[in-house]
Amino acid sequence: MGLSPPESGLSSAGRREERKAQNRQKLLEAARRVFARKGLGEATARDIVRETDLASGTFYNYFRDKEDAFRALLEEMAEHSRALVRAQRREPGATVEERVANAYRAYFEWAEEERELFQVFRRNAGAIALMPESGIFEMGIIELFEDLRDWSAAGDLPDLDLEYLATATVAIGFQVATHMIDRDPADVEGATRFCTRMFMGGVRALGES
Repeated sequence: MGLSPPESGLSSAGRREERKAQNRQKLLEAARRVFARKGLGEATARDIVRETDLASGTFYNYFRDKEDAFRALLEEMAEHSRALVRAQRREPGATVEERVANAYRAYFEWAEEERELFQVFRRNAGAIALMPESGIFEMGIIELFEDLRDWSAAGDLPDLDLEYLATATVAIGFQVATHMIDRDPADVEGATRFCTRMFMGGVRALGES
């Protein structure tokens, strides 16, 4: 016996949604390659579609324009990297120094493993800065600020300007990562050690002021 009409309809709808999700992911993966290679300014929607097996008009079923695809790509990569880092910062029983080191290490390992993806972040930093509504950098700073506030409340940090500290910590990590991936091989442990010492030394010095 065949499927009843309601079941058949649900199956068809499910297949359509799955195909849409696959097409969107194809476009995002293509956008990652194109933006890493050309940057946001020179890339076009046509460049992105040419990297896939999709019809040219398919792009606009998922994104308004190349900037919309760029934001979607940034949000996806930022969410993933923040989750990796956040898990390390919130490791139970670890000292502040261990949490900071493990968080930096997770970020640098991600930058190295996803070198092509990170190049998108790096090459288009200027364009991202002009997209304040995207919240790409701000979310990482906000999440770190919340953790620093918890550490401070627990007595693990001296009385500091936590907003400045969160902003500086994120900025240092990003800038060091941009140079780390240019080295051959990338020195994840060296970058981790350097940034952790900067953080811990800065906290001690600022706490004495």
